[in-house]
Amino acid sequence: MNDHAQEPVDPEALERGHELQETNIGLTVKFGIGLALMAIISMLLMWGMFVVLEDYQSAQFAASDPLAETSQLPPAPRLQVIPEDDLMKMRAAEKEVLENYGWVFRTADIVRLPIDRAIDLSLERKEQVFPTRSSTE
Repeated sequence: MNDHAQEPVDPEALERGHELQETNIGLTVKFGIGLALMAIISMLLMWGMFVVLEDYQSAQFAASDPLAETSQLPPAPRLQVIPEDDLMKMRAAEKEVLENYGWVFRTADIVRLPIDRAIDLSLERKEQVFPTRSSTE
């Protein structure tokens, strides 16, 4: 392997487990070739698996997708076509609620007041003086 003459080996180094020879080149080459073959074989097996799964998927899902039909509209709520119109309609409905009388819960006799009238009533009640307990009682 080497052209130079071998030097004597220290007996203490042999007791500690030092190697006497260099690396076995033949064994290292065989290991590398085996590793490369295993990598190639595993890649071929994966390729075969993908081919089989692709054929399985195309056979299994050959029917058309029910979600692909475009003749049917999706269920509500849908995307807004003209959001400005929707905003104007929403504000008009809110204004209708704030400015008119209406029932909130008819069986319990709960009504809705216009906002201006509700403010006036709350100010009237604020001006009223309610009797309070004195701290001496």
